[in-house]
Amino acid sequence: MREFYEFGIPEDVRPRDVDYFEKRNSATVVTGMRRTGKTYVTYQRMRALVEEGVPLERIVHVNFDDDRLKGVKLEHLKLIGDVHAEMFPEAARERCWYFLDELQDIDGWELYARRLLDSHLVQLCLTGSSSKMLSGEIATQMRGRSIDVEVFPLSFAEFLRFNALVREIPLAPYSSRMAGVLRHAMQRYLEEGGFPGVQGDDFRIRVKTLQGYVDAVLYRDIIERHDVPSVQSLRYTLDYIKHNFAHKISTRAISGVLKGLGLSDSREYIADYLDWLEQAYLVYRVPIRTDSLAVRRMNPDKFYLVDTGLARAVTPKSDASRGWLLENLVFMALRRGFNKIEYYNTRKGDEVDFLVTDRATKKRHLVQVSWELSDSETARRELTALKNARCEIKVQDCTVVTWDEERESDGIRIVPVWKWILEPQ
Repeated sequence: MREFYEFGIPEDVRPRDVDYFEKRNSATVVTGMRRTGKTYVTYQRMRALVEEGVPLERIVHVNFDDDRLKGVKLEHLKLIGDVHAEMFPEAARERCWYFLDELQDIDGWELYARRLLDSHLVQLCLTGSSSKMLSGEIATQMRGRSIDVEVFPLSFAEFLRFNALVREIPLAPYSSRMAGVLRHAMQRYLEEGGFPGVQGDDFRIRVKTLQGYVDAVLYRDIIERHDVPSVQSLRYTLDYIKHNFAHKISTRAISGVLKGLGLSDSREYIADYLDWLEQAYLVYRVPIRTDSLAVRRMNPDKFYLVDTGLARAVTPKSDASRGWLLENLVFMALRRGFNKIEYYNTRKGDEVDFLVTDRATKKRHLVQVSWELSDSETARRELTALKNARCEIKVQDCTVVTWDEERESDGIRIVPVWKWILEPQ
């Protein structure tokens, strides 16, 4: 704690486009995959507090991932308040902001957290990566007194700022020069992804680092925290997703692969593996749009990886996969918003990649993703699916996101991804 006050808030805090929420007598819970920048989001909030006039002495920061704090137990946590009051007795009598990283590693942490909230003098923020920080589980343990804030890898706008590719995020219409800058930046973003810790790294270093992130999720967030029946089956389940992201994936298909390898192929266990990978924020699933439970059970979910750079690092590079990478990128851009995302099958069997519903306004729009529409058969297939879906579910806002094509066709907007992704979603 003394080190924090001696060194202060880090100076190299890059602003993130994260909506940070606070509510009296409730904890803000910052979640997300490892290495997405959760701690720096809390530093950003600390800096904002100081700029608003809150003295640093009224901010408490403890990182329980520090090796010097291994073995800390629930009964030791009261020392945080004791030490802070001893250091700054006047500040401790006023409202203070507590930022506690990885507190969930301590058994019984929720009792301490609720005690802080009951004091009415502490505004609490918790950060963590593990499945113990699931918003649903936190809400239960905190008895509904929590607000979750999700942190993802850098968005495209954040990527542009982080790498100083533009002075400020431009608005349409774009000059030919700016359009060229954005196209080039989008190519980098698709390949390199948005994890802050690998920006600007050599290709080989970036790949090894991102692969290390995946291993950390597997071992620290899943294997160490769950009773995994077969580690090999878990790893091959993840391998199957890595090689089939942006596709429909069923437990039956994975079970068949595992059976062929002579591994445990229990579909019940595979369902657990998929849940755990999602809880660790490594993969995201998109269900089919239906009101029928039977139809939902019959149709597999589609799975996406948290970052296209990570996808590139863990799968062989192939031009054939660029369309799936683009779809993954579009999904993550939509996922950052306050959206419900599903895929839609028309009555004729055509598929639309995303039916997006804004949870606040209930406004819906359809989004199709295609690398290019220069081939007439591809254009016919993608546009027909949208037209049929538009008629069936009465959604007029329809978009095809491409790599670099722009026009309109029968009321359907076709727009390049580098332009679409900078629009308000």
